[in-house]
Amino acid sequence: MKQILFTLFIALTMLPFGYAQPTNTNISNGLIFDGEPYIAINPTNAQNLVAAWMGFKLSGGSYHIAIKTRASFDGGTTWSVANALPHYAAAYGAADPTMAFSKTGTLYIAYIDYRQTPDSGGVYVARSTDGGLNWDTPSKAFDAYDVAAKRPIDRPWLVIDNSNSANAGTLYITTKPAPWVPAPNRNYFKMSTDGGHTWSTITNVDGGSHLVGSLIQAPMAAPSVSLGGSFLAAYPSYVSTQNVLPCYYLAKSKDKGQTFTYTTIYAAIPAANDTNFKNGYQLLANPIDSNKMVLLLPNAQNGDDDISALSSNDGGQTWTAPIRINDDALGNGKAQDLVWGAYNEVGNLVVTWRDRRDASATGFWNAGYDFYYAVSTNNGQSFLPNQKLSSQFIPFDSVIAQNGNDFMSCAYQGDNLYTVWGDTRNGKMNIYFAKTIASTNINVQTFQLDGNPDSWQIAPNPTGDFLFISLTGYVSQPNVSIYDINGKKLYTNLIHDKTIQINTTFLPAGIYIIKINNEAKRFIKK
Repeated sequence: MKQILFTLFIALTMLPFGYAQPTNTNISNGLIFDGEPYIAINPTNAQNLVAAWMGFKLSGGSYHIAIKTRASFDGGTTWSVANALPHYAAAYGAADPTMAFSKTGTLYIAYIDYRQTPDSGGVYVARSTDGGLNWDTPSKAFDAYDVAAKRPIDRPWLVIDNSNSANAGTLYITTKPAPWVPAPNRNYFKMSTDGGHTWSTITNVDGGSHLVGSLIQAPMAAPSVSLGGSFLAAYPSYVSTQNVLPCYYLAKSKDKGQTFTYTTIYAAIPAANDTNFKNGYQLLANPIDSNKMVLLLPNAQNGDDDISALSSNDGGQTWTAPIRINDDALGNGKAQDLVWGAYNEVGNLVVTWRDRRDASATGFWNAGYDFYYAVSTNNGQSFLPNQKLSSQFIPFDSVIAQNGNDFMSCAYQGDNLYTVWGDTRNGKMNIYFAKTIASTNINVQTFQLDGNPDSWQIAPNPTGDFLFISLTGYVSQPNVSIYDINGKKLYTNLIHDKTIQINTTFLPAGIYIIKINNEAKRFIKK
């Protein structure tokens, strides 16, 4: 069966009976477990999306996690076949893909390829110059023994300097010690100026009077790069002689990480919460103003995990107090986690997360979930009403307590929000994709269509004034429709014969989608 991904865009008004839920597309279809998705959008081609995730692959006679990728060149309507990045030993697994496009359209991916017992492997970086269809031979950026006792290869996070400064083109990766390494720990980074082929000596993000301290096991440094070319990273710390409260610090470097200045983002006594929640955080730099940035994180100060934004408008010198983004009832015991966000090219901010407001249970265990988003047009100081991304409520599954499902991801271009996440609606952890018109929550339905490629054919393609359809197999009650690339239905009719001729003179030149029942094909009108 040939699998085709087809997206219809249906603008719905807010009628009294409400609006249709978006439909989500399973883009991984793994048989066992898929997790930790990442999505990136090409700045030179807004229709080019690339998704990456962890998925099982048969290797060396047994199944191991590999990093898989798929690319789309029509805004998520159709996707390439999945590629699997290489392992460097038969017993290796992989984790934590992270991607970044350069401003000229080169795509970089970093991921862990490793094994535990005996500890070995590292963080590898590969490059794609064709929008994510193919990858070159990966280069090793970090080795498990760069800091021998700490195994500094967990949660690599790749960012690229796309500024017009002297630092333009520099790649940065932050990491932290492996999860089985006890505290005290520090965070790490390296940089590359040759497209990730060679890397600087490993060093720390924290330093001076802004150390992580001896109590934090996983002091992840969430990186970003400002419009002005400064490397930025946010990380947690607790050293009572530095600050009597646990806090988040911002590290900022104007010289590719050779020296840093530090400021305090947030200091507070942490609220107790269930450690099963995925409490990762993210630092984002505004793409049109080097003074603006935002830190996104779950925050349990109100009694349950809420999604919060702390923003700066002065280059990170001062920060707002946490702004609560989820708009369900305060302190209702319904927790939010798995936060991710993105700016679009004009500086609007979108934040996505996993949400349990509709669960019957409180806390983590036995609480089902949905996925939501909210938009800010003022750099995170306030947010528009929350909107739902997921097409159905997902029952609780204990697999979400395991590693490998610690983040979701999104990309934001114009008014289009592209989101990927892992959920267990079908009894497996798979990766789902949604495309949403962010400002209005116009329903963007994504249908996964399965059809026999031999059941019907179209010709010629490209076509001129007439398109011919030939039913070469059995199609039950065939109904044919034509849509433009934005999903607007332009033609529909019943098929009464094995062949049909459609006069296409009413169509301007362009790309169109023709659909019969649950199978779709693309054609070009000359």
